[in-house]
Amino acid sequence: MSNNATKSNFGAKGWLMILVAGLMFYFYAGMCTDGLNTIVSSFAQLHGVDEGAILSWTTPASWLGLVGAALSSWLITKRGNRFIMLISAILGGITYMCYGVVTGLAGFTIVTALANFFGMSYCWTCANALMAAWFPTKKGLALGWATMGQNLCSATFVLLLTAFVGWAGVNGSFYIMGALLIVAGIFSFIVMRDTPEELGCAPDNGTVSKEELAAAQREMQEYQSPWNAKTLLMNKQIWLIGLGYGIYIICTVSCISRLIPRLIMAGWAPPKAIGSMTVAAILGLFGSYITGWLDQKLGTKKASIIFGIWWLLTLISCAIPSNNTVLQYFTVFMIGMAIGGIGNLFPSMTATVFGRLDFVRAMGVLNPITNIVRSFAFIIMGVGLTATGTYHVSYAIVAALCVVGIILVSRINETQIGK
Repeated sequence: MSNNATKSNFGAKGWLMILVAGLMFYFYAGMCTDGLNTIVSSFAQLHGVDEGAILSWTTPASWLGLVGAALSSWLITKRGNRFIMLISAILGGITYMCYGVVTGLAGFTIVTALANFFGMSYCWTCANALMAAWFPTKKGLALGWATMGQNLCSATFVLLLTAFVGWAGVNGSFYIMGALLIVAGIFSFIVMRDTPEELGCAPDNGTVSKEELAAAQREMQEYQSPWNAKTLLMNKQIWLIGLGYGIYIICTVSCISRLIPRLIMAGWAPPKAIGSMTVAAILGLFGSYITGWLDQKLGTKKASIIFGIWWLLTLISCAIPSNNTVLQYFTVFMIGMAIGGIGNLFPSMTATVFGRLDFVRAMGVLNPITNIVRSFAFIIMGVGLTATGTYHVSYAIVAALCVVGIILVSRINETQIGK
């Protein structure tokens, strides 16, 4: 591995693409995950709807995102990534504004479902496809920077939303945030191009002649993919990636979604527990970069195995029935450093195995698989809490699953298919 491979010398236009992807990660995390901490309670209080009922419908509503991921992958092959990102961001922004229009449980559920539908499109499909196309060999490092958008969201989105509520009311906050996503989508459309060749650049900010750039563009225009949904689902690598990284997502979601209530159960005061989320998000900025650096330095599979072992140690510490303060600080540190990793390693491995030209098609199948697996995180957490009154057993179960995930990821063949 050359020293240049681990340097963030992406060029001005490359950094602009990383900014675009980072914005999409930011808004998706805020509107479909982190922001729900405020949205659910604010909506329930404003309209007199039972908060528990809203929460019970939030998870099934998010499943529409699976359809959004698959559909947007197909549409990108027809209309291009830039156009689909624009449309998804605009419709996603309008959808978010609708939180300020609907008043009942049914309306909230429909809006949440549509927010996930468009969010999976502009973020998990479009933003990741952009990184794979622009940085085929430095994708890990580029994603390490782009996925910082998620961590910045965890540190700032709820604060912004709360500030907007105080300034413009609950409904006004939805209108403002929705408008900001629309602006981000239009900005992205103006500055973004699907491939570096369209802006006269080489992938990974390399140096090539005009003739080589022209040849690369012709190759992409004339490329006929051998993959469709059926052939992808019959491929062993798809299932190793989908199930392996899907389990890693369970680890991430289980720890992040229950961090605050778990710390409160361990005796922390609510303000201190809530503050730990901001601390974890800030740590995640460093973790995202380190994950990307390891991806470039060691290769995606080795970095992914290290990531899995890191989560295993974290989950074991969460499963220990102890209120020891040092142990709780340790878990906050471990979780914080790991929260950005899955957003990096999962698309990076997909690009490694399927290449930049077939990345979108592969993600169209992989996103639904990983998200179906991901949904079991809430079931495991809920069952463990109901049965024991704590999360210790749940984390022990997830730790066992993590071992399975490490084994599956270790079996992935990193050689690009068809290369």
